[in-house]
Amino acid sequence: MHTSSVPRSVHPVTATNGIGTGTGTARAEASPLQLFDRACRRLLGRGEEFADTVVEKIRAEVPYYADPVLSPPDVRRSVGSGIRHALEAGLDPSRIVDVERYTRELGIRRAEQGRPLDEVLHAYRVAGSEVWSGIISVVERDGLGDMRQLVHVAELVWKSNDRDAVLVADAYRQVAKGVASRHGERVRLILAALLETRNEPEFTRDAAAILDLPLDGRFAVAAVAATPPYGRAPESVPEVRGIRILRHTCGPRHLLVAHLGDRSLDVLADGLHAGPGLRIGISPVVRGLESLARARDMAGLALRTCRVDGEIARLDSRLPDGLLISRPDLSAELAHRVLRPMYDLEPADRDTLFDTLGVWIESGGSAVQTARRMLCHRNTVLNRLRRFEQITGLALTRPRDLVQLTLAFDAHRLLGPAAAFGSTGEPNRRTAT
Repeated sequence: MHTSSVPRSVHPVTATNGIGTGTGTARAEASPLQLFDRACRRLLGRGEEFADTVVEKIRAEVPYYADPVLSPPDVRRSVGSGIRHALEAGLDPSRIVDVERYTRELGIRRAEQGRPLDEVLHAYRVAGSEVWSGIISVVERDGLGDMRQLVHVAELVWKSNDRDAVLVADAYRQVAKGVASRHGERVRLILAALLETRNEPEFTRDAAAILDLPLDGRFAVAAVAATPPYGRAPESVPEVRGIRILRHTCGPRHLLVAHLGDRSLDVLADGLHAGPGLRIGISPVVRGLESLARARDMAGLALRTCRVDGEIARLDSRLPDGLLISRPDLSAELAHRVLRPMYDLEPADRDTLFDTLGVWIESGGSAVQTARRMLCHRNTVLNRLRRFEQITGLALTRPRDLVQLTLAFDAHRLLGPAAAFGSTGEPNRRTAT
């Protein structure tokens, strides 16, 4: 895993007299570098036993590494390799290249595994401290010399350890940038596939694992559109308490995929904000990732029902409007058949009748409420409604006529006056033949 590299500027004396004899002569003659050399050899001899001690110390002091789920699976092997490279470099300065390669590989590996850098460096420094403690301990326990002599190499050891930690961090950060970029692109492509097409079950299962979303969760999609020239979609993903939101850019439109969990659609709608020049359409709740493409379509329909900037439209409260928008050709045909005679009137007269009908519908068919809102007499409202019936040939008292008239009026409102002339600017059955 992690270990301190030994001093790069230390060149231990290879011809050491009485190494490992434990005699008073050896202790007296041993220089700091000779003593350090002897300790490195002894620790190398302890091999796996010493590596296990370092691993235990890391797990005791770094909770992240104590967790069997979070801890990297290669900790024991990595610790053994790091200790061996460090101690061998202490004996042979030419082996420092192995320490540097090890630290870079360690940083790269931990970045690719997605381990937190702070935890990696914490464990690395704990390992370095434990190796230094091992050197002191073996000198004292085996009688290799006066352990106080080690103070002369301690500064070099710790400076070397700090430099190696910087190498780990630098390698980690360089790789992390690329990993984050690749992961972000992968997430973007997967989310796009889920939103654009109906996918095979196997792909959807893999997507759920990569996106960390439940396969059968409750989702909704919000479509955000900016109205030029002043509208601009927000750059950041909105934060809604208890709801995780992923964003996908699709041309000028932004799609927000919301994992609702146990939250209601009201919570999502209340948490979104359509600022100046923005309109938002929200789909009904769908079940499962395989339904995101359908939710995207419904969010698009909801968005198209928006009448003014700053509006948030929920399709579940505008299903008739969504139905009309989904078939503009039929909607235009209906508006044309019902409302075409209205355009034989003077514009001011026609607008007054349209306004009165709209307020009457919004007032639940109450002439009294309509009169109050329009600041006129109740009989004036009734007279205007009777004129509407005479012109269109439909009776507001007959349920089927009322449904037909209401839908035609909504189509006119949604698609514009051109609908009454059989042209919406989109292909329809009348203009296509």
